[in-house]
Amino acid sequence: MLVLAGAGSGKTRVITARIAQLLDRGVPADAILAVTFTNKAANEMRERLGDMIGRETAKEIWLSTFHSFGVRFVRREAKSLGLGTRFTIYDQGDSLGVVRQLLRSDAKADRPLDAQAILSRISLWKNAMLEPEQLRPKQDEYDQAAASIYAAYESALEQMHAVDFDDLVVKPVALLRKRPGIRSHWRGRFAHILVDEFQDTNAAQLDLVRLLANERGNVCVVGDDDQSIYGWRGACVENILHFEQHFPGAVVTKLEQNYRSRTPILNVANAAIEGSRKRPYAKVLRPVRGAGPPVRICALSEPQEEAKFVASEIRKLQREGTDPGEIAVLYRSNTQAKLLEEELRVAGVEYRVFGGTKFFDRKEIKDAIAYIRVALNPRDELSLRRIINTPARGLGAQSLGHLTEYGAAHRMSLLRTLENARSVESLSARAQASAVRLAEAVESAGKGFRAAGLAETAASLLRAVGMLQDDAAQSPDAKRRRANIDFLTRSIERLEARSGADRGALLSLLHQIALDSTESDEREADGRQVTLSSLHSAKGLEFAVVFLIGCVEGVLPHARTTDPKITDASLADLEEERRLFYVGVTRARDLLYLTRHKDRVARGRIVKITPSRFLDGLPEADTEGYQSSESRELGRQEVADMAKALLERLGATDA
Repeated sequence: MLVLAGAGSGKTRVITARIAQLLDRGVPADAILAVTFTNKAANEMRERLGDMIGRETAKEIWLSTFHSFGVRFVRREAKSLGLGTRFTIYDQGDSLGVVRQLLRSDAKADRPLDAQAILSRISLWKNAMLEPEQLRPKQDEYDQAAASIYAAYESALEQMHAVDFDDLVVKPVALLRKRPGIRSHWRGRFAHILVDEFQDTNAAQLDLVRLLANERGNVCVVGDDDQSIYGWRGACVENILHFEQHFPGAVVTKLEQNYRSRTPILNVANAAIEGSRKRPYAKVLRPVRGAGPPVRICALSEPQEEAKFVASEIRKLQREGTDPGEIAVLYRSNTQAKLLEEELRVAGVEYRVFGGTKFFDRKEIKDAIAYIRVALNPRDELSLRRIINTPARGLGAQSLGHLTEYGAAHRMSLLRTLENARSVESLSARAQASAVRLAEAVESAGKGFRAAGLAETAASLLRAVGMLQDDAAQSPDAKRRRANIDFLTRSIERLEARSGADRGALLSLLHQIALDSTESDEREADGRQVTLSSLHSAKGLEFAVVFLIGCVEGVLPHARTTDPKITDASLADLEEERRLFYVGVTRARDLLYLTRHKDRVARGRIVKITPSRFLDGLPEADTEGYQSSESRELGRQEVADMAKALLERLGATDA
């Protein structure tokens, strides 16, 4: 079954209600696999199910993200995949480290290349199930560079007993394809498969669903082709558009009643998406909540004035009683937030920007985890390279080069080379001693994790290598880093209290941290701040008031899709840009602003800016030209409030 769920139509309830009904019909809970894309969505779904069917029953259902399912699969099939039980999951940062190392050794490019762009290409190829020998790279230096190291990248992961984030789906697919016995076992494992946000699946994820589906074809997916906006990271909208070809005989049903937005907002959304070229499952959102204010179309003189206008309107809305946590400003590119932040600060408006550094992404935490990883998996050379000179111990790039050369000549792993560092004559005496001490600390911790307490061993290791210091004269930053590492060891302590001194449990924790670092988009708000977010990050959210800014050609749609020498690929990109605009519009419940600027300064000249094509054809009855704050005088109280807020920001608390 394909359920085409329009924006605001209650699609998550489709999955939970269907699972509850399956259980009522006698399907065992552990024979149901439900998959979505983010930890947040999976946790919300489990909470809803817990309320409907009971917490204990909900725990038995295989409910997770694609990649969390992949972790469970890889653990259970580690032997068949050629992995030991102590494999490491590399997150985005770890994978970038491997790519940088390979680029340095390859050095074919005439100039330094962006490792992230190289890794993105490798990721896209992997998720398209393309092996290195199957590539037909374009005559583009990044494609060529990525193709030249792809095989070496895979080999490096294998040597380090590691899998990257993409492998958590790609490796299960490859194994299920090659091994009929294993495929038969897993197909018999699940009576029903349910997938949320199906429009966001890539080729590998579609293959995984098809390989796990049994002969009865009990697959139910929910999605919205009009909200497919992740093509740049491999999502394939054709997976949902061609669902009936992938699963012949499928039932298709549409959910078109919208429980979120007022009528004018939905009429604008419907008009905008009607311009799409490929909509075999065309939907028309029908409002449940009824009439509301018209959508406000706002034209400002230039980007700075646009930002000022948004800040001024937000203050006005707040004075009128709108909860700041119910206001969002959405934009196509994160660079647009800079002007906004400046103006919001001046206006005294508190805000949050999605995308701040998460706890487990902090450098000191990633360093501490790398130490623990190496102790648990001595073959994890990438983690060892990360911490070999952290904190500084005289093992910088030059010393590491000497160690690497010696290890290669004597066919030793890096850790084994550190043990024998006194034989590396090109190293200084200090570096030799530091290398041996590091190896001894790691090996001692490895034994400790097998025989002693997990938290105690982790703390001893981090203390031995200088990550945990008790110097009272530490700087505030050093104390903050120390407090963060203390929190990590307490996390291990809590794990130990639940699971005992089990290395497997500690590995599971590290695997989950790697997953969270890469796939998590958890966003907690305190309800008192305006939200600033890119359109991509805002998908799935809703707000009472939304400002969608920068509705001009070259911004939305993005400049890369408006080149006059347009190609088939960029036409597809343009379709995705239209869907992105649609997603932004449908985030609003009660009031929507669509803002643009008329001019900008480029190289000292004023350049006229063309309004976004997505503003063409919007229904006149549901929109209004809205006068900006620059054309009216500010009220006395408004000026006083802004002055007070600015002085408070500058520290004049007696203003």
